[in-house]
Amino acid sequence: MPRMLNLAGLCLAAILFSTTGTAAQSDDPHRIYEQRCAGCHTPHAGDFAQESLLEEDGRLLGRESGRDLRGFLEAGHGKLEPAEIDTIVEQLGAILQRGALFQRKCRICHDRARELARLQLIVKDDILRGRYSEREIADFLRDHGRLTEKEVPVVVEMLTQHRQNMER
Repeated sequence: MPRMLNLAGLCLAAILFSTTGTAAQSDDPHRIYEQRCAGCHTPHAGDFAQESLLEEDGRLLGRESGRDLRGFLEAGHGKLEPAEIDTIVEQLGAILQRGALFQRKCRICHDRARELARLQLIVKDDILRGRYSEREIADFLRDHGRLTEKEVPVVVEMLTQHRQNMER
């Protein structure tokens, strides 16, 4: 009987680790940044990207060092797994490409984009909608937030990505 309990305990531990370990969480770039990077860098990935990185020829480089971010991470900085490196480099690159649009146009009234997406938005029928009104956010943003017609799809894509990251 004690042997069976030990075996059951090992199985339970394996199941718990597989659902709570790094690999299970590697899809959410915010979780990766907050758990693996924010202890030494700024608390928010968006601030880090804007302050510390630049994009040149499709690569992210350290603003001061000029070092390639992917290569720096692959060499062991942050001790990230390869999938985590892909996720974080993709997220930081997307932040730079958006040019701090949310910070410039939305942050004056709203919390961080991730929190806005988590608390106020849903994806229903593959469309980003208001959680309570179910109104399409793309339509709503055309009359809200001082966004230009070109900026609306950028914000919708960003907020949709936040929702999808949370649902993983």
